[in-house]
Amino acid sequence: PTRLVSPDEVLKRRRANSFELATLLASFLIGNGFAACVVSGYATREVVNNDQQRVVCPFVPVEAEESTEEEQPEPPNKYQLRQPPDLRSQYLLNIEEEKVAKVQAEEANRLAAEQEERERLEQPPNDPKRGHRVHAWVAIVLNAPWCYKPGYRETALDPNTGEQVLQPPSAFFLEPSTGFWHEVSSPDYLAIESVWNQHNYYVNKQDPAVGLSAMRWDLAEGRDWEHFLPGEPYELREDSAVPEDQDPLTTDEEIEKEKHLDMPTSWVRSLNVSRTDYEQRFPDGTKVIYFKKTIYERFAPYRNLIGLVRRITTYDTLDYDDPISRWEFYANRDDQLNLVRIEYRTNETEERFDKGRPDCLRSLRHRAAPNNEYELRFFYQYRFDALRTLVYHAEYIQEHYDKRDDRLYYREFHNIPKDPVTKEPSKLTHIIEKFHQHPTKEPVKDIAIRNCYIQDNKIALQFHYGEDCITASTREFVKPPKSEMGEEVPYDPACTSGYVSNPWDPQPTQLDLFLLLKEQLKAEELASHAFRRRVVEIDTMLSERRKQTDSPRLTNSLFDPLRNEEARQQRLAKYEAIKAREEQIKQQQADFLAPYLLRLGNTSKRPPTRAQVMALYRDCTTDLRRFYQRLEEELRNRCDDLITEEQSLKRFLARFQQHFEDAEYEKFIAEGETIERDKHILQMRLENIQDDYRRKAAHLRQTLREDERLRPYFGAELEELPFFTISVLSASPPAAWSASAPLSFRRLSCSMKCVIKASTMAAWREKICISLVAAMPFSTAPNCRKMHGKHSGSFTLLGFAYSHENSSYFSPSSSVCEGWMDGNDWKRWPMGNGRPQQNSRYFRISFLVVAVVGTRLNCSNSRTSADDR
Repeated sequence: PTRLVSPDEVLKRRRANSFELATLLASFLIGNGFAACVVSGYATREVVNNDQQRVVCPFVPVEAEESTEEEQPEPPNKYQLRQPPDLRSQYLLNIEEEKVAKVQAEEANRLAAEQEERERLEQPPNDPKRGHRVHAWVAIVLNAPWCYKPGYRETALDPNTGEQVLQPPSAFFLEPSTGFWHEVSSPDYLAIESVWNQHNYYVNKQDPAVGLSAMRWDLAEGRDWEHFLPGEPYELREDSAVPEDQDPLTTDEEIEKEKHLDMPTSWVRSLNVSRTDYEQRFPDGTKVIYFKKTIYERFAPYRNLIGLVRRITTYDTLDYDDPISRWEFYANRDDQLNLVRIEYRTNETEERFDKGRPDCLRSLRHRAAPNNEYELRFFYQYRFDALRTLVYHAEYIQEHYDKRDDRLYYREFHNIPKDPVTKEPSKLTHIIEKFHQHPTKEPVKDIAIRNCYIQDNKIALQFHYGEDCITASTREFVKPPKSEMGEEVPYDPACTSGYVSNPWDPQPTQLDLFLLLKEQLKAEELASHAFRRRVVEIDTMLSERRKQTDSPRLTNSLFDPLRNEEARQQRLAKYEAIKAREEQIKQQQADFLAPYLLRLGNTSKRPPTRAQVMALYRDCTTDLRRFYQRLEEELRNRCDDLITEEQSLKRFLARFQQHFEDAEYEKFIAEGETIERDKHILQMRLENIQDDYRRKAAHLRQTLREDERLRPYFGAELEELPFFTISVLSASPPAAWSASAPLSFRRLSCSMKCVIKASTMAAWREKICISLVAAMPFSTAPNCRKMHGKHSGSFTLLGFAYSHENSSYFSPSSSVCEGWMDGNDWKRWPMGNGRPQQNSRYFRISFLVVAVVGTRLNCSNSRTSADDR
């Protein structure tokens, strides 16, 4: 050709000559690591014209024949009986053999002559332009230095050096128009002028009379190939000796020195095949190839409504007349159909299916009239009855099983066909069942063949062969009439007969025969029911197959991006919605009250009371406190364990230090350092947990106070408060205790004051547990005075309350005031649960303080109302 279009343009046009096709194929192969190059040379007329009518189709399926093992001759036995003498005339036998051999030779010569004449007639006419038809194809060079594809670089052991060396390069051809590969000795390719790849352009200098089979493919050999572009590729350059008086040149310098031509950079865009083009495969979605006596048709997926993707038809003549066989391949069928094979001469049709059908059907073979027989094969591994093959005819049904628990492997039903005129249903006449031998049963009691003669009212049994027996035991029953059958089966010893193959085996008793008869009658009834179910199943299956053939349906794969665009958009929309909701959840503040408000039900119809809201408030804060308490307790236990382990290790080392070697001692030292490091980490985590709890508890209380759902239930009197001054009090036991004055207080000589901001007070709302610590030592009581109802700044001290876990007002997270009280007077104080031990000298108490705004409360006497308290 005068010009070549780029490979990406070929993909767009989907039409090209041999040079453009070869360039495109070589580009894909080089991109995948193959040492491919484009070959320019001469080929035969059929290859140049892409005429394959003289080529045998390689896509015709070859049916796998069942392998039949040849019977091995038995070893000679000295006790074997001698054959009787042959009294026939050997002369007559030789004459007869000569006649047969002569007839066979004549038949072979006739067939050979016919085959030779057929091949002569099938040969194409002589080509006057043979050797002058220019063609391009692709050659893949094996053992090429620039090939990095695994499996295409062969090495061998050099006997001189003992090293692995690369084998001499060789090649094979790929035809771009067909995709077939050929050996270099193929008669379809005649000569080569030049080859080129991404590195260079090489001109063939070898004698064309040698032939392609003897051509050498070492492109670095200058006597065989001459490169056109300057400089050899890096992979093909060999180290050459450099004179001592010269400096060695680098590869770039060598190329610049040899440079005599500048080539433009590649203008080809990246080769990209879209999903649509890849699935379409052919310009119109259809391609027909004419092979020798075969037509090969290909279709793109979903090109037709029946799911046909390939069709191969073989004929008896070169003119494609008189079809012999046809194979139709399907894909994406809802009924899992993948192949239909039609034999025109025998009028036989076979359908094959993939796994996934509800009936586990594997293949369906139909033989038309006069036989009119159906053969169904199943995936027996997935059927409950382990049915492998089913042969259905109007007069009989044959079933073949595999790996059944009852060891049944064959069952056959004979019946009278249904009368199409009188509509009389089919009538069962004979049942045959065959069983494999059971390993634990005695052969004389293990049934091998069961024959149920329905019309003759008989049951015949044949048992398995016993050891060293040449005959099998048999038993025959004559069934009692149906009119005599009731709940109990009548038994007549005269209605049974049998044969025991081993005369030393005991004869069966009448009880054994009666039980055997009952068992066979039950088995016959079950087989009759199985026959009726099988007939219904076959009729339903064949009717369903006719519907699926008349109205086929196609399915789309879940991973098909071309036909799941709507579902893809829905998934993307769902993903975006989930992502937006997650972002919204991250941005918005956490709703701590949501799980607690569920207890109140529908608050829009029935607003909660103040007591319920306060209970929710306490539960929310208590849950946070308990969580951190459990976490802190767990960390403290682990820390205590580490401390105990560390102390034990220290005592152990101090006692047995002299008995250890240096390596063992270093190991124990490293273990101690690990324990110390873990203990330090746990202590740091404890400190971090305490700080984290204080921070989160404050944030939780503030969030709950500012929540719009709880805001109306807290008074507004604490919203804006000035700064407050709180005096710190200390308590000490008096010299003498009395019922009227259970406890006395006095001010510290140097009062301690703390300032609390109004915002913090607003977060606390009404009831505030002020955490104060009195650092007074336990000593004799100084002069004290009563402090009941004594105002201190803007707060009034109302009394004491015990701070424990189940307190209604106080959180154990707050620090509490340390007071003193004698253990004997403990019963005077209604402290609730958790009383201290007898003779305890200390317990924890805290002040209950109420903020007073604008009014001072006088709570020094008992007349104060409960609400004020």
